Amino acid sequence: MKKLICAALIAAGITTMTTTTKAQGGDPPFVKGSNSIGLSIGFGDYYDYGSVYYGSSWTVLPSINFHFDHGTIAEVGPGTIGIGGIVGIKNRYYKYSNGDKYTDNSIIVGVRGTYHLTLLADKNNKFDPYGGVLLGARIRTRNDHYLDDKRSNVYPTTGLFVGAKYNFVENFGAFAELGYDISFFKIGLNLNF
Repeated sequence: MKKLICAALIAAGITTMTTTTKAQGGDPPFVKGSNSIGLSIGFGDYYDYGSVYYGSSWTVLPSINFHFDHGTIAEVGPGTIGIGGIVGIKNRYYKYSNGDKYTDNSIIVGVRGTYHLTLLADKNNKFDPYGGVLLGARIRTRNDHYLDDKRSNVYPTTGLFVGAKYNFVENFGAFAELGYDISFFKIGLNLNF
């Protein structure tokens, strides 16, 4: 499934890069009515999984995230407000010394509000710095095969983040985010339409 998603994103990116034109000078990269979707991987976690625990060590896999952002309110100070959402999944596990596994999986589903600065549009219309907040739900499933214990919880989650996109062409770019929703650092590709 991961290979299929990666192949689809690469194909969409190549198609977009070959069929679009560059943005006109001075056009802000994110305005009212703009849409952006992003696919990213994330690193870092809120737990300390680097330490040895009961004769075993944690393995934390990168999160896989999908987000959408829609330009909703223009000219709010020097920027545009966007509303969108995110879905992300993160898996972590450790192996007991006897070979049994303890798995801990998180899925977040949330609404994101973003503020995109347009101060630099005249100088560099491809660069889109932004910050935002997240409000959503985290679905966490833990399965301890050694103790034969499986638990699932759903609870509210919040997050703050800052990020920036760089649009190589009008409809395609890359982005990075720092903050926390499911990972501390995310990097990915975005499509704009």
